[in-house]
Amino acid sequence: MKHYLLLSLFWLSLTSIVSLFPVAISAQDYYKNYDEEYFMDLDFDRNLELPEVPSKLSSSIQKEIRKTAENYQGIGSNVDLMRNGEVMIVTIPTDRLFLPNDTILSSDASSLLNPLLKPITDPFLFKLVIAVHTDDTGSDFYRNELSTARLNSIYDWFINKIDAGEIDESLVIIPFAMGSEMPITDNDSRKHRSENRRLEVYYIPGPKMLEMASKGLLK
Repeated sequence: MKHYLLLSLFWLSLTSIVSLFPVAISAQDYYKNYDEEYFMDLDFDRNLELPEVPSKLSSSIQKEIRKTAENYQGIGSNVDLMRNGEVMIVTIPTDRLFLPNDTILSSDASSLLNPLLKPITDPFLFKLVIAVHTDDTGSDFYRNELSTARLNSIYDWFINKIDAGEIDESLVIIPFAMGSEMPITDNDSRKHRSENRRLEVYYIPGPKMLEMASKGLLK
């Protein structure tokens, strides 16, 4: 009986300590399953949902994402928020990155792509999802081939930045060639088709940002 009582008191003391320090014990969980191969096996929509932001951290994450969006200074880009303000999207018209029907980045492309690197100095602050879209011109096969080839060129641009040491190789980048599946407007005019031809880069809070938010380090 005495041994049982001592064990019970020890367990109560231990659980009390755990309840006082929930962040320190759970912080490492933000890195669990944070693996590029894992994300590569998921579809586009699921990738935009992960990592999830716990409700108790949502407010501080939203403020940090809003600050990141306000500080983004990419020329010729459009910055928007999604997922209740937890994810930043940078959209660049592919007409400014490629010549018509071409799949090789133009000489001016780097000036438009370089600002994408500023928010990702720490590879665990954000997960990147990059998506290339076309209009509805041509066959499904042509559109899919075009978006895939253009996506490969943009993905290779990021890989070259990693090789040059400008961004860390631990950065998770998940690429998607979307073809004409997700137009933002009807393809009923030259202007609207141009708007549908685009690169989208999604900045999704990574484990480092979630951990910082849990410790109150995001100001």
